[in-house]
Order: sequence, then structure tokens, then C-alpha cells
Amino acid sequence: MKLIADYHTHTVHSHGKGNVEDNVEAAIKRGLTTVGIADHSIAHFTYGVKKRKVGDYLSCIENAKRKYDGRIDVKTGIELNLTGLDGSVDLPQGRYDVLILGYHKAAVCKNLKTAWTFATGQLFHHDGKITEAYMRAIQRHRITIVAHPGYGVPVDYRRLAQACADYGTLFEINNKHGDLTIKDLQQAALTNVKFVISSDAHSPEKVGTAPNAIRLAQSAGIDPDRIDNITED
Repeated sequence: MKLIADYHTHTVHSHGKGNVEDNVEAAIKRGLTTVGIADHSIAHFTYGVKKRKVGDYLSCIENAKRKYDGRIDVKTGIELNLTGLDGSVDLPQGRYDVLILGYHKAAVCKNLKTAWTFATGQLFHHDGKITEAYMRAIQRHRITIVAHPGYGVPVDYRRLAQACADYGTLFEINNKHGDLTIKDLQQAALTNVKFVISSDAHSPEKVGTAPNAIRLAQSAGIDPDRIDNITED
């Protein structure tokens, strides 16, 4: 398997090491047809794009779209935080091509009940409640990709995957986070969900590379036709 698109990459606007153009240039060198810039959104306490700088973030991506037009398709993305059990997310005003949703430990939650449920999810087996929060977010916000499912909080992989399938959301196989197991991925694959492989690159040299995710997909027996952004060598 080889990536032809990488929708989940980070830049200096959150905690990546390169700027937008660095990631785009790296994607071109990798032979990608599409690259997404998806920095952490505003509720991420330590790494999120500052609310007052969202306009600058979006402008940088728009400039890259114009500069590299005809060479590569640059997608405006953002990695949202799941902030409420009711499906709340921290979507700032703007125009986005790709909405990526994930749970992050450093994100500010909507209320104490949500924060407690997330923090004690593993201990008290809150899989159902947290999965339902993801499902509500998918329903409400037209999420493009669910990022690194199972990272930081437990989920019911099959139920989450079915919700993704129902609403056209891609289920991510993340190269950076190793929480998703072969068994978990096989549970997701029991539904008709479509998958996406992401580098989750935090430096330009990682853009378009996902060896860990590709090995996981192959080990789990995922049909390449079900993966949105790969081609077979």
C-alpha cells in the first residue's frame, strides 16, 4: 500500500515543526495528490490554534492553495476536540474542507461531568457513554474523519464504526498512535465503514509516511478497496 493523500498533518500553528508550505512541499516530494493541514483546534489547552489567530491559520492555507494550484490539492482542515458528552466540539468560524475529530487529554471540556467521564473512562468502563458522545458529534457536525479512535478514552469500535458508515465519516488508522489493535480494527471492519490512513505528521519529513498504520491494516486483513487514500504498488 502507498498513500496518495494525507489529510492529517500538523504545522507550527499547533505543535508541528514545519510551516504549511513545508508540509505541502514534502507531500509533493512524496508523490501525493492531496495533502491536508489539520492543526489542533482552539480548545486544546497547550497546542491548539489560538482563537485570535484562526484567521492567520486559514490565510496561510489559502495562500498555499493558490501557490501550488495544479501541482497538488491542498485541503483546509482542523483537528477538532470532542468537548462534551452531548457531541460538542470546538469548531471555530471559517471554511474547512476536512473536519477531523478526536479526543485529546489537554482539551478543555464543556463541563465537569464530561471531564470526569473522559478522565475515568478506562477505570469505570465508560465505553458506551463516550462512544455516544462521538456519535452525536458525527451526527451534528458532518465530521470527515474520526482521528485515532481509542486514544485516551475507551470506545466501542464497532458502534463507532457503524456511526461513521451511516454518516459518511472515515475511520482513521493512525500512524502515530498505537492504541488501535488488530482486534479493534477487525471489529470496526465488521461494519461497512470506509477507512483512511493518516501520518498524523508533526514534521515535514513524516508527511505521507505511515508504515505502522499500513502494517496494522494489512495485519487486520482490511481490504485495500475500503481504504480511501491508498493505492497498491
